[in-house]
Amino acid sequence: MSDEIKGKVLIVEDDKNYAEILKRVIMKNEYEINLAYDGKEGLELSTKWKPDVIIVDWMMPGMSGIELISKLREHPELRFSYIIMLTARVETEDKITGLEAGADDFITKPVDFGELIARIRVGFRIKKLQSEIAELQHESALLEMARTLGHEINNPLNIIYLALELINRAFKEDNPDKEKIIENLNRIHQASERIKEIVNKLISLRKPAFKEYVNGKRMLDLG
Repeated sequence: MSDEIKGKVLIVEDDKNYAEILKRVIMKNEYEINLAYDGKEGLELSTKWKPDVIIVDWMMPGMSGIELISKLREHPELRFSYIIMLTARVETEDKITGLEAGADDFITKPVDFGELIARIRVGFRIKKLQSEIAELQHESALLEMARTLGHEINNPLNIIYLALELINRAFKEDNPDKEKIIENLNRIHQASERIKEIVNKLISLRKPAFKEYVNGKRMLDLG
């Protein structure tokens, strides 16, 4: 086995001997493995360890696999974990029940180990794609924020710059026009208030709205 760990897999299976067999098979493929022997332990370990792929047995005492999956999907940090339901059930209706609870895939007992590894690999590929999409969305949000700041703050900043330039010129004159200086100071104050207003809106932003900028790009609509 190489030193590289490909990712984390949690097995939730009440049959301890069977869980150990699955663990040995999966470990041969350089995955980090953890075991839980009932639904409650599986939920606790999932929230602490945050596995990439979770293999859940359907029939378990106490909290069933279906109940566990539903609770996992409610956890914000586990919503995108890839969940494989392990079951002896083969009826279509049962599979629909599992999918509606939040399972991503099924594998039936007795498990074909080659198929299990293949499905785990699919889970990791999907998890990687989800991470890449989230990163792109984050980058897009940063670009939209940059456009907003550039557009909304650039105008009052230019006003401040030009007003300061006029004040600087006025003080170089022999008899500075006080009214002009006061007028430009008021412009600086108003522009500063506009920048403060924009910053406060950004700080208090909860549900952002967007508007068209240029070339189909978007920026935040701060009203």
